Amino acid sequence: MEMMTLKLRGRDAEGNERYRSYYLVTDGGRMAGRGRASVIPMSIGAPMPEHDHVEVDEGGEEHALIKLVHTLLALPGNEGLVAELNDRPS
Repeated sequence: MEMMTLKLRGRDAEGNERYRSYYLVTDGGRMAGRGRASVIPMSIGAPMPEHDHVEVDEGGEEHALIKLVHTLLALPGNEGLVAELNDRPS
């Protein structure tokens, strides 16, 4: 299991600064087999996917984490933001 923070930063169409922070937790096989990654929003109003986790059958927690980050970046309100993943949560 690993814990990380995902910080998203950027500007909206009006030039206003946007910031989102998520706490990510992985659980599963490190590099192979099933993996799971869960998300907890740390910013008020941060958009969330329908489910607070993703699971993969192959690639372990690494692929689950990648899938979750892509899911979060595609959410309305997060498009165009720059992602920073930190394996030392703050």
